[in-house]
Amino acid sequence: MRLNKLLMCAALCVACTDSAQAPPDPDVLELPATPVAKSARGNIRFKGPERLNTDFATALELRPESVCLELGLYPCTAAVHNVALGGVDPYGAGLYESPNATATTTPIVAERVAWTACTQRVSADLDNPSAAVIFRGVPLSGKKLGNVDGPEVRGVIGLLTQRVYLRNPYRNELERYVRLAKDIEATATAEPARAWMQAVCFAILSSAESVFY
Repeated sequence: MRLNKLLMCAALCVACTDSAQAPPDPDVLELPATPVAKSARGNIRFKGPERLNTDFATALELRPESVCLELGLYPCTAAVHNVALGGVDPYGAGLYESPNATATTTPIVAERVAWTACTQRVSADLDNPSAAVIFRGVPLSGKKLGNVDGPEVRGVIGLLTQRVYLRNPYRNELERYVRLAKDIEATATAEPARAWMQAVCFAILSSAESVFY
């Protein structure tokens, strides 16, 4: 009888201990334990010039007409690279319908637009920290990040993920981009803080989850 009571007490103690553990962080998603089932249709599409430009502008709070300009004059998505991004050119090339597949130059152009948008946002945020949109409150030590493992750096990663993917980051994404900051600081880069900001923004903005829907 005593043994049964002791076992019951032990079970209750274990249950209490488990319930007292800190709950998982609600702001960070866990990777699914099992692979996600494939869609029966699998109908993903490249966003195309207009949507790509608009989404980048919205995520980084840039004027749509200034997201990417070739030679500082010609819109990348609306004029120069419109066809490469799946657009049409009825008056110039006589192309009235968008192609059914992306071109070989499409990835390069999409990355070009993403990189230009990110460098603009980083420069604006660093030039005016009090009005920074994405990289606000990140402590700097000279040209380096003040604390790579600090909550401010993780906050930036979370903010970018929310703005671009419309979801919270996975834990492995946080770890990946924190490690990226450390890897950049280990190089001879003159401005590691700026380089990391540009790199993390570009990595998220140019990803498949960002440029397809």
